Amino acid sequence: MNHPIKHLFTVLRAAFGAGLLYYVLKTSGGWGAVKPMISTAWLLPCLALLTIFGAAFESKRLGFLFRAQDMLLSFARGYRVVAIGALFNFCIPGGTGGDVMKLYYLAADKRGRRVEIATVLFVDRAVALFCMLCLVVTLALLDGKLVWEYPLIGSLVGAAGLIAAGLLVGGVVACSTTLRASRWYAYLMDRLPLRRYLVRAADALYVFRQNKTALAKAAALSVAGHLTLLGVFVAAGRALMPNAPAIAVCLLALLGLLANTLPITPGGLGVGEAAFEGLFRSIGYSGGARLILAWRAGALALCCVGCALYVAGARRIDQYADQSGAPSAAAPSSW
Repeated sequence: MNHPIKHLFTVLRAAFGAGLLYYVLKTSGGWGAVKPMISTAWLLPCLALLTIFGAAFESKRLGFLFRAQDMLLSFARGYRVVAIGALFNFCIPGGTGGDVMKLYYLAADKRGRRVEIATVLFVDRAVALFCMLCLVVTLALLDGKLVWEYPLIGSLVGAAGLIAAGLLVGGVVACSTTLRASRWYAYLMDRLPLRRYLVRAADALYVFRQNKTALAKAAALSVAGHLTLLGVFVAAGRALMPNAPAIAVCLLALLGLLANTLPITPGGLGVGEAAFEGLFRSIGYSGGARLILAWRAGALALCCVGCALYVAGARRIDQYADQSGAPSAAAPSSW
């Protein structure tokens, strides 16, 4: 009975996103808002190459985090799941679908360690988000005028700083030896539902306490990936918003991308455009929607790679399972 309702909400979210996108484009110039992006011959190939190159940082980051859990993940396989995840991030609200597909592919030959793999993916997202928030604060400090003269920008940067601090505190608490030795920890772990899985997830998080180097490398790769992403927006900004300062483009683009991840519409379609347009208009520039549309157009190249790999996915999964001696898909498995 729940499936029709679920599908109905998916359709409604997609329709809402499309309607919001149409409204934003109409109010910002309609077809004229998109035409400059297409007429600039070098822009789309440049954005596509930067996006494909940027995915390599995420693949390498996953490899370091997997190694901390005594699991191997080759660069090629990591890039494969990142590309497939990008495809599903464009199709399913909030990017959750991309993470589910990553878990599905990464656990194909590690069926007994799915909880640990899910924990690694969670840490991967947390590290990437923390680094993005730190970049937001850093860019705001480099151009304090945006923070002091525009209350909306200042409030968003302040919220980003608080969330980053919360993530840092949460990570320290999760890896605390004192907490794990306390009676409250044992009490909760003995009584919480699904405690067997929660204990394994907590143990997987604690492993990173002894592997701080892996976290440091993952953070460095996240910063490199985010800087590549900012290169995408700077390149698009030079063509579409030539009068906007590069630091302002970078800062507002990162804030807009945070809104784009909200699980409201598939891939943030419409929501991201509205956020970008509103943020740039708040400081006196129009064309924010064009900027994120250029990013989406560039990301389609990575989605096409992910689509091709997804079509050939089932055969590759069986190959990985056979080579590792893992049970087949029909055999019973445990998380």
